Amino acid sequence: MANNIAKLDIQNLNALFYEKHALKNVNVKIPDKMVTAVIGPSGCGKSTFVRCINRMHELVPGAKVSGKVLLDGVDVYGGMDVMDVRRKIGMVFQKPNPFPNMSVADNVVAGLKLVGTHSKKELAELAEERLKSVGLWDEVKDELKKSGASLSGGQQQRLCIARALAMNPEVILMDEPTSALDPASTAKLEELVKKLKNEISVVIITHNVSQAARISDCTAFFYLGELVEFDETRNIFEHPKNPLTERYITGRFG
Repeated sequence: MANNIAKLDIQNLNALFYEKHALKNVNVKIPDKMVTAVIGPSGCGKSTFVRCINRMHELVPGAKVSGKVLLDGVDVYGGMDVMDVRRKIGMVFQKPNPFPNMSVADNVVAGLKLVGTHSKKELAELAEERLKSVGLWDEVKDELKKSGASLSGGQQQRLCIARALAMNPEVILMDEPTSALDPASTAKLEELVKKLKNEISVVIITHNVSQAARISDCTAFFYLGELVEFDETRNIFEHPKNPLTERYITGRFG
């Protein structure tokens, strides 16, 4: 890889739901300040993989995890405070989830308000900064006191990204963030993802292989809980090493 610095080093990662083995001995290094796409058919372990990275998986009843997830060499399962893990590794879900009882501005700084270390002026400035960083400020600057749920779907998703970014994460995980969006909103979010890698590492699950090809630097292909192939995106799409990868990206299964 052009940038061989690993932000995340995932070693022998296994995940189970009761008796179901959802992830099997996954080993992969996620590079710093790049976009990594995670692709594969439904039920292959993509969401489980991403949720294991910031310890969301352990919230599910019957879930078990083994192996290591190293963030800058420190195992997130090895004594790191779980809230610290989720601050450093933010998450954006498939369905936008702004807090409906909070204003647009308060949604952005919701996490910071819980910490309680910022003044009202600082919170307002941070909200504006983060709304600008996701290209939403000009669209909502006159609606900052309205409910976050009053925005369109695409705007809500960018609001949720702004909320995650307000915590100054080092990695942001996205689980199919454009699946419910129209083409125009999808295009805006894709442009945002490409900009974000100047600041942080991005891991994005997508069912849209064309989207993976457009926006990612590296691609991980999962099948039946196993990491089949990981490489620079160009290599995955132009010269896949595994026949399964080729079949998937050419639409012949999945």
